Amino acid sequence: MTPDERNRYIAFARHCAGNRVYPLSIAEGIQRGDIFADDEKNMRSVLFWHQCGFAYLSGQAEEPFLQAIYERFYQKRTERRFALITDDPHVIGFFAGRDGVVPDKRAEYRFDRETEQPGPCAYRIERISSANIGGVRGRIVPGAFWASDEEFLAKGFGYAALDNDRVAAVAFSAAVSSDEVDIGIETAEPYRRRGLAKTLAAAMCREILSMSKQPVWAHSVSNVGSMRTAVGAGFAEDRINTVIKQA
Repeated sequence: MTPDERNRYIAFARHCAGNRVYPLSIAEGIQRGDIFADDEKNMRSVLFWHQCGFAYLSGQAEEPFLQAIYERFYQKRTERRFALITDDPHVIGFFAGRDGVVPDKRAEYRFDRETEQPGPCAYRIERISSANIGGVRGRIVPGAFWASDEEFLAKGFGYAALDNDRVAAVAFSAAVSSDEVDIGIETAEPYRRRGLAKTLAAAMCREILSMSKQPVWAHSVSNVGSMRTAVGAGFAEDRINTVIKQA
């Protein structure tokens, strides 16, 4: 992709609904993903599909482009998930009630304030590195958002809480752009409800702010635990978007 092509996509990425960090991470060449335009010469709408499966539309998406998206991503099974995040009533209305489509809601947050430092932690806190990343397990982990451990360690960052040599919890950069970082959190089942998520989220926020970037946070509205961690770490709810998932 040439610099001129990338700049065109960056302009669209900055106008996506919701946390723009995901489309920007693709357009800026930081993380992997796919970009589809309705018309390469006269772009009116652009679709960004992140490595993790989150997808975002920018611009005026007309029905032929939406129909092409429906046929490609909802009528057929894809190698990775496709979850379109939008607040556009026209887009939501187009997909409503169609076969292969399941709607959901996603709460998105802005960083509101720095909170008090968490108390002493019973576990060892380390930066995620080549020495411990092999022990990271779960659903919300770097491997779900980055193409490889090597890419994550080169372009992302995070922290792990260790019980001896066992990874009890992690917080990491799920998406990175030039001005924002989205935080992902995973706590192993035996270590939940011990404050580890809040401790690690606070460490992430401090580092992100030191980079002159803004921390962002999002989760399905049904994830009450993530909501409590976000509020405890200093985030405030910004908006609720619709997620159009594959059935």
